[in-house]
Amino acid sequence: MNIWYIHPYAGSPKYGMSFRPYYLAKHFNKLGHNTTVISSLKHHLCSLPFKKPGLADVEGVQYFLQNSIDYKGNGVKRLLNMLMFGLGLFRKPFRTFSKMTPPDVIIASTAHPFHLLAAKYYSKKYNAKLILEVRDIWPLSLQELVGISKYHPLSVLINAFQKFGYKKCDHCVSLLENSESFFLNEGLKKGKFSCIPNGIELSNEPENNSEHLSLKSELTAAVSNFDTVIGYTGALGIPNNLMPLINAAEKLKKHNIGVLLVGDGVQKKALEERVAELQLDNVVFFGKVPKTFVPYVIESCDAMFINAMPKAIYKFGISPNKIFDYMMHDKTVFNGINSPNNPLEKAGCEINFLANDSFSLANKVIDFHKNKENYSVNSSEFVRLQHSYAQLAKNYVSLMESLVR
Repeated sequence: MNIWYIHPYAGSPKYGMSFRPYYLAKHFNKLGHNTTVISSLKHHLCSLPFKKPGLADVEGVQYFLQNSIDYKGNGVKRLLNMLMFGLGLFRKPFRTFSKMTPPDVIIASTAHPFHLLAAKYYSKKYNAKLILEVRDIWPLSLQELVGISKYHPLSVLINAFQKFGYKKCDHCVSLLENSESFFLNEGLKKGKFSCIPNGIELSNEPENNSEHLSLKSELTAAVSNFDTVIGYTGALGIPNNLMPLINAAEKLKKHNIGVLLVGDGVQKKALEERVAELQLDNVVFFGKVPKTFVPYVIESCDAMFINAMPKAIYKFGISPNKIFDYMMHDKTVFNGINSPNNPLEKAGCEINFLANDSFSLANKVIDFHKNKENYSVNSSEFVRLQHSYAQLAKNYVSLMESLVR
């Protein structure tokens, strides 16, 4: 099959997120198919080295990079970037590409939905099957997590595109375990839903270069004096709700329990100010590290942490990449996100706490600290069987083959 994977924010291991399109495309190709990832030349999650739009080899996977305006933050230029991506797929360079590699299946992934008109146009033109892939439920995510009104013009516009996708696709794939009922209410036909969650690339091996050796030395020095270390990797942003962990650290200090935050983000300054206010010496800010160094970080911790602001949207499911990294190292994960049937729950490796209850969190961490021998988990086997990109690609190909038959 010729597969188009349209994702406006696609990246690669070397150049930055998002990783899912790259890894799935790589494994689709290994299974004997021909895949092109169609993405934006410029976006905030990735720094591709290419200056010109068009076809490019990105770490062994063919990409078509659509020209679009550069931007920073969430202003007007970002919206223009989104619109230019969708409209650009009707322009001559992409039309020429489409004639050279007509698709059998088009996966249109909605990091934003403004390319759905083009995806439907080309699926009809080439008699290809259209799969709508939903990672985040827009505009609901914007309304709950960012605070945009459902009557805001952007919400109304996105909602119109999304409903068009639900009604016009041949099948809907979501990363969210519990989301089918929502899509059915939005216009998806019954029997056209599958959950293919996020995953992890098992073939990635941690590097052992000079930069890593230096970082390992720094990391060891930073955490070696603690009896127990609770770790977090990723963005230090408001949606990640890390302040309850900082507040809990005041009580953890008495038990020589350390908190390790590896990453950067807009809330880092506020977190550091709170640490200074509480006079905490058991919270370590380690900064941003290469993705290939993350396994060393996780190995340095006794347990990991994930949280979010308490929002109803999480009832539909969660599938952040970081949890699979944690699970591959058989780590217990303190999880403040109320989301039934999530991978951590299925693998039996989570300890739940209320998202904003630092007192309860502290008590549960202390109990873990005192009884670590009772918290052994084997989540890595669950990930290998259920969440490797190799297995997810097989599941996806089976779905695609059933549609084109």
